[in-house]
Amino acid sequence: VSTQSTGRWNELLQLIPQRDQLLQDALVKEERKDELRKTFAKQANWFANWSTEEQTKISQSTMGPDLTLNEQLTYLGELLEEVESYKPVYEELENLNKKIQNEVIFNNPYCKHTMESLNVSWDELHNSVARQKSAVENQILVRDSKGINEEQVREMKGAFDHFDKNDDGRLDHFEFRACLVSLGYNVDTEEHLVNHNPADSERQSDFERVLQMVDPDMTGQVTFQAFMDFMTQEACDTDTAEQIIASFRVLAGDKRYILPEEIRRELPDNQAEYCIARMSPYEGHDGCMGALDYMSFAT
Repeated sequence: VSTQSTGRWNELLQLIPQRDQLLQDALVKEERKDELRKTFAKQANWFANWSTEEQTKISQSTMGPDLTLNEQLTYLGELLEEVESYKPVYEELENLNKKIQNEVIFNNPYCKHTMESLNVSWDELHNSVARQKSAVENQILVRDSKGINEEQVREMKGAFDHFDKNDDGRLDHFEFRACLVSLGYNVDTEEHLVNHNPADSERQSDFERVLQMVDPDMTGQVTFQAFMDFMTQEACDTDTAEQIIASFRVLAGDKRYILPEEIRRELPDNQAEYCIARMSPYEGHDGCMGALDYMSFAT
């Protein structure tokens, strides 16, 4: 019995250092895991705060009338370069996350951010700057090609952005209608838009005709570019109508009506007859026999 006890005691003495080594290895492994958690948390928290600050810079790039479109474009170009310069930081986070996955670490009490949430933040940040830069480039293109000033562009962009609730650069048809109403357009009621059958061409509304211009494929979405094209065309049409009325007013000697002989005296025969045929009789009390309403020609 004594010999057996001695043998077991010797075995136990041999197991003790092995157990101590296992515990020490487990402690070292847990410390390594904890250091990984802290390193990831430190960089992730910094990256998340930096991303939020950059998003604020994007918002400030187009706020207020202080920056011209060209200045906004320069600012956003520099901001895009700045964002892209931090890609190595993002990639380092990805490498840390791979190490965490290899160590089978599932929780991190030092950080509320996950790599998935940081992926979303990075994509949103990069895409947001690029999208904003592209939008400003489009505004400059419209400004230069349509001959409108920056104040008009700013007004249109402000109205569009106000109704672009999800900030994706598109308006659905109801948002587009509300935007037009805010700009002073008289369009159909929402009930009419809901209940009206677009196939009924005889009852087609003015708003539906507008939709055919801005959303010809009826995707249900109106892009900012289509919105700008429509608004600038409307402004152009308005300017043209006002110019026509002003021209006829001069021919009429500042009267509110014009006589056929006054038109024939100033215009070639074919143009004169064309204009006369398309003018309504003047119904004002200050008119005379044969007076024509030249405003009806432009409207």
